[in-house]
Amino acid sequence: MTDRPIDLVALDIAGTSVDEGGAVYHALRSAVESHTGVPVPDDHFDRWKGAGKREAIAALLGATANDTTEIDAVERDFTARLLDAYRAVPPTPIPGIVDTFALLREQGIKVVLQTGYSRTITGPLIDQVGWRVGREIDAVITSDSVRASRPAPYLIFHAMEEAAVTDVAKVLVAGDTPNDLRAGANAGVRFIAGVLTGAYVANTLRREPHTHILTSAAAIPEALGLGKPARRT
Repeated sequence: MTDRPIDLVALDIAGTSVDEGGAVYHALRSAVESHTGVPVPDDHFDRWKGAGKREAIAALLGATANDTTEIDAVERDFTARLLDAYRAVPPTPIPGIVDTFALLREQGIKVVLQTGYSRTITGPLIDQVGWRVGREIDAVITSDSVRASRPAPYLIFHAMEEAAVTDVAKVLVAGDTPNDLRAGANAGVRFIAGVLTGAYVANTLRREPHTHILTSAAAIPEALGLGKPARRT
């Protein structure tokens, strides 16, 4: 298909491609508050949803980049809490997303997952949902592979690099948080889709840069006129 509108879909993982019940935010908040003994105000916490988790920890602690010992300790605690949560209640693919991956890849569109998680969390998570690079997806980009996570554009640029896509006008970014959408805007991509399967409602996401607000990332092919994914066994 030579006239496809995009060459790459760069998708967030938790809340966008995978349903993990919000375990990430419970683990993050509890790790920080257990360390400081002080509740994190909701408005401050919400600003860091969708961001790289190490950056979020540093901000929530009020720590500087030099406070690596404190940040490291809380990051280890957060990682352990989240992996425990995922073992107790395994995450599952968003309904229809695997069919969407298949349709996109059949039409020559690369599917790259990009996340605020580290590789330590992302590897087991992807294994739990049964996805493999080269089969369901084309690549996975984690926050510890870039200098700054969302809302910086580097996760998206790295996804483009992995997919050998050079034109931001041929990229769609999708995510469930304001920081996902801001990263898409900062990258200058053509399509930015907010999805309603995660942390925020439509009215909140509509205040951010976007071209689409979708009930789910599984609706991306229809939104772009690529057809409806067939249900596969």
